[in-house]
Amino acid sequence: MLAIATLGLCIAGIATGITMFQIKKMKTIKKKLSSLFSLPEEVSWNELVYCVEKERNEKRNRDNIHLLSQALNLLNEGLVIMSPSGKLIYTNRFARELLDIHKEKYKNKYFYQVISDLDVITFINENFDKEYNVWESKKIKNRYIQLVFAADVDEKVLLLRDLTQIKKYENLKRDFIANVSHELKTPVATLKLLMETLEDECQTNKTATDFIKKAQGRIEYMEQLIQDLITLTMLETSKGIPFEKTKIKLKPIIDKIIEETSVIAKQKNVQVESFLPEDLEVTGDERLFYFIFRNLIDNAIKYNHEGGKVEIKYSTLPKEQVISVCDTGPGIPKSHLPFIFERFYRVDKSRSRKLGGTGLGLSIVKLAVEKLNGKVDVESEVGKGTCFKVYFPYP
Repeated sequence: MLAIATLGLCIAGIATGITMFQIKKMKTIKKKLSSLFSLPEEVSWNELVYCVEKERNEKRNRDNIHLLSQALNLLNEGLVIMSPSGKLIYTNRFARELLDIHKEKYKNKYFYQVISDLDVITFINENFDKEYNVWESKKIKNRYIQLVFAADVDEKVLLLRDLTQIKKYENLKRDFIANVSHELKTPVATLKLLMETLEDECQTNKTATDFIKKAQGRIEYMEQLIQDLITLTMLETSKGIPFEKTKIKLKPIIDKIIEETSVIAKQKNVQVESFLPEDLEVTGDERLFYFIFRNLIDNAIKYNHEGGKVEIKYSTLPKEQVISVCDTGPGIPKSHLPFIFERFYRVDKSRSRKLGGTGLGLSIVKLAVEKLNGKVDVESEVGKGTCFKVYFPYP
């Protein structure tokens, strides 16, 4: 800054007329400036101006980098920036603490030389040539961390997002739902038994019988809701319930579900047909397949037209086998399709309650399919019906 001020005085002197004394003084200043920037004494004023500007810009950049570094150190997310060859350029405080990176000794060293966690090194290695990839969750030092790796032409970036508080909240929520559901099972079962006893005692009183049947309907709804909540919690946590991974035949499971839902199908005069091959094999836990297709077939019957059809079909793709459950019901408007797998979401709330739906069936389907490394999709047209397609990898 002193150099800039001095240079300004010199230029001002030139503009207003220069005396011999001033010329001598300017030569002295020029000599000092030359020594300050390690330049020869015969350097021109233009070169001096260029050096002053360069020094000022470099100082501004250093200040900006320092401020940015301070800001990044305050983040509760880790940041590791690497060169295209994998040498570390920058790390913030959170990343250094999480990955045990020494503050002073990491620069210009390869990531595998300074990061001690083998899983993180493997993640970087596997994604080093990819543009973007995410590892959903990994436990590092009692923290749940989401790893995000991104690369462009110049640098490669590893982002470490702390999900610990979110995970704690999700675990508390799941435990709460599980505990409440189990606590409610006993009183609901008792109420059901009492209503059945009352129904036997009040057979001659039509008004009482009608009220009892309405109460029984609500109790059955509560019973189904509790069971769905327990199933949902089980799929999310898998506590104490290991899921098997074996080859099983799918058609017997579908036939069993068709038999179980035959009463409501007859009441609505809905024809259910299965076109699955007898030898169709899938890999996974039988309970998961039961959860998926029990909910899909039950919905296809309940939300169908009187005298409608439900067809269960099989098709193949190069890497997947597809099981479709299609109905001839009223269909689902396009605006609702993105949300139907969310919990408690209903397309027609009054109709769902009337048919005994809890709003959890499709959430259970989605979770169970994901447990089997598959995916579920839906195609629907208003007035023509709905078709759910479940994609499974080959066994």
